[in-house]
Amino acid sequence: MRIRQYIIIVLLLVALPLKLYGLSIEEEKKYGAQIYSEIANSATINNDPYISIHLRFIKERLESVVNMPYHVVLTVIESPNMDAFATIGGFVYITTGLIAQCDREEELAGVIAHEFAHLARRHIAKRYEKEKYLNIGMLSSIALAMLAGDAKTQEAILATGIASAQSMALKYSREDEDEADRFGSKFADHAGYGGFGIAEFLKKLRLSGGDKVLPQYLLTHPYHEDRIIRLENLWPNRKPVPDSLIFPYIIVRAKVLNKIRGTQSDDIWINRYLKDKENPQNAYAAYLVYSRKGRMDDALEAIKKIDSPVKNLLLGEALVTAGKFNEAIDCLRKVEPGDSAYYIAKIYLARVYEAKGDRSLALDTWADLLRYGNSYPEIFYRFAMLSGRMGMEAQGYEYLGRYYLALGRLNLAKTNFEKAITKYGINSKEAKELMKILEDAKATK
Repeated sequence: MRIRQYIIIVLLLVALPLKLYGLSIEEEKKYGAQIYSEIANSATINNDPYISIHLRFIKERLESVVNMPYHVVLTVIESPNMDAFATIGGFVYITTGLIAQCDREEELAGVIAHEFAHLARRHIAKRYEKEKYLNIGMLSSIALAMLAGDAKTQEAILATGIASAQSMALKYSREDEDEADRFGSKFADHAGYGGFGIAEFLKKLRLSGGDKVLPQYLLTHPYHEDRIIRLENLWPNRKPVPDSLIFPYIIVRAKVLNKIRGTQSDDIWINRYLKDKENPQNAYAAYLVYSRKGRMDDALEAIKKIDSPVKNLLLGEALVTAGKFNEAIDCLRKVEPGDSAYYIAKIYLARVYEAKGDRSLALDTWADLLRYGNSYPEIFYRFAMLSGRMGMEAQGYEYLGRYYLALGRLNLAKTNFEKAITKYGINSKEAKELMKILEDAKATK
């Protein structure tokens, strides 16, 4: 993490409120993209295919029932903190720590739908419009970080400063929260997730204990007791909504792969598995721990015990990790289109084809996944690298540019787009499209 980047964030956030009176939708999108670029360059973006692709499906289901003023960009941040927040222009952020705390898919969908409602009702823009100044606490934290003697202390102070600043900037009024709960719960219900997910999640956080530090989510989204009561009144006859088949394994991955890794934590997962090997989530957690430790025989033994409708994906993933490519292909090809695991399986198939040296089949498979590249940028990167190796230089530079753009690294995106434009030819259809993307990217600076 670099202090300069945090200074830029502060300057941006401090400057924004002075400009945001009567913001247009295009201006919201511009400022939201600026903030995204800084966050993407300063935080660790989650790069898990299961989490990235499945949250994309949740987002698309919600978008299908909400008349949003802009396309939503949903970004998963690697952090043990339980947090989710939206910024202007259609940008929503959620942490792996929050995902890991969700027992049911309706809870996760409810949290995301709540953030959708803040965007749809333009609460964030209105909050910025009312502020004359912002986040002295953040500026103080940066000053303290500059005086700190070592990088770890700097990072700790900066992280605390950002959390407190976010609380100040995004602490909604009671009216905003009530409206976001009402609209968000209806969005979630219309999308098939039920309307009570956000209340269930709030109840869980409430039970964390009053003597403990409140989770960040309750700091940025206060008044949880009132919200639970209102939602209970709004949905008195709620029915349980079943999770998608892949969801329990999404949560296992968030818990096992995205927390501080230590022997004690790994031992807990293995002990759970040894006590109940028939539990699919225990077996999958054990597989993840064993494979991380390089114990692939134990990992495969654990995964083979799983009895689940998505076993072909889980076993296929394990076989890819073990280097048993032909067996992996047989499993992964059995995952049917329309299955919630289908596009995740295709990611592992593309990796297998690449590892086996079948470049054409790998390129075609990555090409089928390009629509998910903004959610899982590795798709753009793999497609770009293969294109370049196969002599399609213009295509390679284009998708390398798209990869860097998805990561918020605008200078590298610009460099590769310019190379692609030269290779395609300035008057080509592809070049004109990339020039438009470049123009839009420059407008966010």
